[in-house]
Amino acid sequence: MASRNHIHAEFVARFHIGDPPSPATDQQIDRIGTELNTTVPEVYRHFMTQYGPVYTPDILDAIDDRQLDHPDVQNFLSPDEAVSATKAYWSAGMPSDVIGVASDCMGNLFGFRRQTGTIDDAPVVFFDHDFVEVSEMADSFDEFLQWYLDNIDGR
Repeated sequence: MASRNHIHAEFVARFHIGDPPSPATDQQIDRIGTELNTTVPEVYRHFMTQYGPVYTPDILDAIDDRQLDHPDVQNFLSPDEAVSATKAYWSAGMPSDVIGVASDCMGNLFGFRRQTGTIDDAPVVFFDHDFVEVSEMADSFDEFLQWYLDNIDGR
């Protein structure tokens, strides 16, 4: 697999639409952990402090065009959005051990399981709000991004 920096840079270059987002600060990422009583993986911190809330709406069309059975990722949530969305989805039935950090075009959430202690990476999970189900999408955040790089051409 390519290096973390390469995967993140390639994903953003290929799929982000619009003006460059403002990178998050370490303090904003720390707030996710404090507000949601968790530790966020270092890989996610790296992505957000380098790139911020990336917007990737064209992934949906590419998935549909190729008839791939895989959810699109459309919005990487800002730290404030991650906190508010997670709390709202907990109230709506999402298991309380899941924190959301991105969404698809239908408002389903991608995220991580809550945990404590410093961690470099973690499996990415997907919460389907229609079926109130959580499934594992990838063994790691980098693997999650790499799937889109391997299966979709981008711009």
